Amino acid sequence: MPLRNKKTPRIIATGFTTALLGDERTLREFIIGDYVREKLERKGENVVLYLINDNYDPLNYRQLRIGVNKDEKLLKKFERYCGRPISEIPDPFDCHKNYSQHFAQALLKRLHSLDIYPVILNSYDAYKKGYYADFIEITFKNYSRIKEMLSQNFNHYTMKKLFYVQCPKCRCIDATNIHKVADDIIQFECERCKSDSSQEIAEVRGKLGWKLDCAARWNLYDIDIETFSKAHVAGLGSFDISRFISKHFYGGKIPTIIRYGDVKISRELSYKLLKILPPELIKKLFTAHLTRDLDLNRESLEHFCCKFQVRPGLSYADYVMRELPKEALYNDDQQKVFEGPSALNIAACDKVIDSKTLVAFGNSFSMFYYNKDYGVRFPTVRDISSADLPTVETAISMIRYALSIRNGEDIDYKNNDSLIRSFINSLDIPPLTYQFLRRIFGQSKGPSIPTLLAILPKEYLGTIEMILTFSIGVTPTMDDLSAKSRQLMNNMPQEGNLNKEYLEHNVLHLSKLTNNLLEVIHETDKNISSDTSDSYTLHRMPEGS
Repeated sequence: MPLRNKKTPRIIATGFTTALLGDERTLREFIIGDYVREKLERKGENVVLYLINDNYDPLNYRQLRIGVNKDEKLLKKFERYCGRPISEIPDPFDCHKNYSQHFAQALLKRLHSLDIYPVILNSYDAYKKGYYADFIEITFKNYSRIKEMLSQNFNHYTMKKLFYVQCPKCRCIDATNIHKVADDIIQFECERCKSDSSQEIAEVRGKLGWKLDCAARWNLYDIDIETFSKAHVAGLGSFDISRFISKHFYGGKIPTIIRYGDVKISRELSYKLLKILPPELIKKLFTAHLTRDLDLNRESLEHFCCKFQVRPGLSYADYVMRELPKEALYNDDQQKVFEGPSALNIAACDKVIDSKTLVAFGNSFSMFYYNKDYGVRFPTVRDISSADLPTVETAISMIRYALSIRNGEDIDYKNNDSLIRSFINSLDIPPLTYQFLRRIFGQSKGPSIPTLLAILPKEYLGTIEMILTFSIGVTPTMDDLSAKSRQLMNNMPQEGNLNKEYLEHNVLHLSKLTNNLLEVIHETDKNISSDTSDSYTLHRMPEGS
């Protein structure tokens, strides 16, 4: 084999028909293609990953049904397009140029979320621009010979269609049958519109049968490596036929094949993997054993998550159960990339993933498996009014002490936790106070109260302190609130992504909300009915509001 110029890229090909998006089963081909690309690049190779979009393929009703999410109105409107190339069908959702482009963009968005960036090549455009013209001409000049040689070499195998003619009348491509090829003329019928036609080979529109198309594109794009499912590599599968056609008719280019196993996903997991697993886990799931079939269900996936380490000695499942309840309470400034593992520890870890990513996916995983999610929450009126005056005053003192030792730069939360715990232990604090603070923080389970006081964002604790102060009848002026807000802002670390103006606005906004709540509390002598408290629930301000 001749040495390859390092400037000449090695081409890896994957393929898809963008008639629908489908669930996560379709991802394995692209993940494995990108996995091979990454391995070759580590060896110094120049590599390009292609995604060949078979968008000259016809749309069928099953694909349409999935594509429009079984919407009866859209099904009725678009079923008349079945049989036509998906690139010539309008976008059902009116947001892209055509049907194919809609799902191609959705697929690229999904791949980009996994840090996979293929170069997309559209077959429809390639045929339209004449890139396949030489292969089409060879096919029709050897029309009978190709069929005879396939039958002789593959145990009387008969390929029904070497070429799919696009009907010039109804534009469909799925129901045409070629009757005769002679003297550069093709005679064919269309079963959909019941028409008979004849055209010169140079004028005919359509596409090669899939196995011939595969052989043609190996030579057209000089493909070096292609991913194939086990079914396509089996006897009389796509690969054997395509290899034969390429060798004897199209130029002889035959890529190295990367074979991968099939994927089954339970209905319960379908369309959920991308929400509950970080990209690193999905990639590992599909590449750990390339040729092994995957049968993914609730139990098998949880077992995998108990083995995949996201930090040295800590699996993803362990992270969700042990670390997520704490890390979900950090604000953006406290979210940290896990730092400092030794080279030995990194080698023992599947993938070190930053905390922000783990919290986002971990919460979804926790909701799916354990029906729990974690994060910062604001109290309701009922929570605020559920304790007597001494309990509220003690809670305020605990929060103020936590804020006082966390003034300035936060050190390791474990040191803060130790100081707060020592302070609390020095007091005779009744259990009701701990229960009250759990209700106020919206943390019925999870970290202890000292730990919560050590890790909850300082601006959040400051707001809670103000709310509780209002609730016992001490109402600062707006100037006091503004000063308190500025103090909270100035006590925060300068680095990070938190916007001080945004936080100050939120503190003041929440203070106004609290005044409104306390009007309700005082009017009813703190005897809030369930209906009233439900209607005055405080919610966390969304970002950017």
